[in-house]
Amino acid sequence: MTHDDSLALSSRTQASPHSSHRLSLSLLPTRHPERPTRDSSTCTLEKRPWRRYTTPFPSILAYHYPGEGTEEEPYLIDWLPPAKGEGGVVVDRENPLSWPKMYKWCIMVLVAVATLAVAMASSAMSAAEHSVMQSFPGYTREVYTLGPLLWAPAGEVSGRRTLYVFTFLLFTIFNGALCGSQSVEALIVLRFFAGTAGASPLTNAGETVADLFSAEERGLGMVIFSTAPFLGPALGPICGGFLGETAGWRWVGALLAIFSAVLTVFGYLFLPETYPIVLLRRRAKLLSRVTGKRYIYKGDKGQDLRIKVLYKRALSRPWLLLFKEPIVFLLAI
Repeated sequence: MTHDDSLALSSRTQASPHSSHRLSLSLLPTRHPERPTRDSSTCTLEKRPWRRYTTPFPSILAYHYPGEGTEEEPYLIDWLPPAKGEGGVVVDRENPLSWPKMYKWCIMVLVAVATLAVAMASSAMSAAEHSVMQSFPGYTREVYTLGPLLWAPAGEVSGRRTLYVFTFLLFTIFNGALCGSQSVEALIVLRFFAGTAGASPLTNAGETVADLFSAEERGLGMVIFSTAPFLGPALGPICGGFLGETAGWRWVGALLAIFSAVLTVFGYLFLPETYPIVLLRRRAKLLSRVTGKRYIYKGDKGQDLRIKVLYKRALSRPWLLLFKEPIVFLLAI
């Protein structure tokens, strides 16, 4: 650049003092408010053993949701309605109600067996009571738990899968520790915590049935689920009686630990999340992160979605029903 060119550029800059500012602004990257911040095709959920069916994210993003995408008027999302496609009717594959029937029944059987394991654990040790009394003369078979008061509301906040895997892992640990009890106090405390952790299938399996089946199909699913709590106490004394007489009560605890460990592994690998509200909340978070707009589940409009508030609301609901609904109070007596 010559000296004359430098003088000319300097004079133009002085004549337009805001031109450099406009130039720097024009070089900044701009983003259209409706345009995804990244390729939407890469945001489709990856398939996993516990997540067999996914919906293409571009289809989710292309749907016209009510709302404006702002903090005051967010987009309100729900499952995509059925639409006609090239291969027939296209449904939202992430909706548990749209899953194949065989897959839903496999999930139902897994949850029912988990319920059976907990029910069996509640009675198996009673059949080995004579063996336990030889080790701990002060043993009592009556142990109470608080699990249902915790896990039923928690399943509505954290979802079914997380709760099943977490509580059954604890159930396995406490059953395994039960085998090494050296005092009657340790035995009773470990049984208390095992029962508290294992109560989640008893309170959430019925909710899983409601997640998977429509009102027309739900009756048969509830029948199969209902057999588990009654079959478990019948099998428990049989298994516990034979094993307690031959190998001792510690092997009864080992059998329960092995059974629950197998179910924990199967649950972690193959049990999907079935609670629609949790699935839609996760989808809303993904949409908000990709687009920069505000998306929420339609049922959460006007609600405080902080975890603390959600748990407080869910944990207080059973008590409100107990004391404010006379029919619930009378049935609970």
